[in-house]
Amino acid sequence: MKPYSFDLRQRVVAAYESGAHTITELTELFGVGQSFVKKMLRLHRQGESLEPRHGGGASPALNQEQLEMLRAAVQTRPDATLGELKSFLRAEYKVTVSEATICRYLQNLDLPRKKRASKPVSATSGSAARSAAKPPDGR
Repeated sequence: MKPYSFDLRQRVVAAYESGAHTITELTELFGVGQSFVKKMLRLHRQGESLEPRHGGGASPALNQEQLEMLRAAVQTRPDATLGELKSFLRAEYKVTVSEATICRYLQNLDLPRKKRASKPVSATSGSAARSAAKPPDGR
């Protein structure tokens, strides 16, 4: 859920400060919760900003500079595995992230995970070669 806009926050405080509405009336007028109105009034009285804060969740594991270096690393070493990219980030930036995190960042950067084109299957390799070597009666 997105945070309420700064404009709405200011209008809620201004409407209460004008003395024309109670907290309950403000909740109905603006379609917000009572706790939201009380929080905005508390922040206003304490002189704090009414700007929405970070919406929660973890901060990004890699900053913009590190993402650009990851992109450059993939372009210079297109066959690097996720483990190799993880080692690169640890050595260059002292940042430890999981291979799954690197995979997600590569997807966000529109970089493919599969680095090499598949080779055609050889007619003489693997189980095809073994089954061809057996006589038809299976002995």
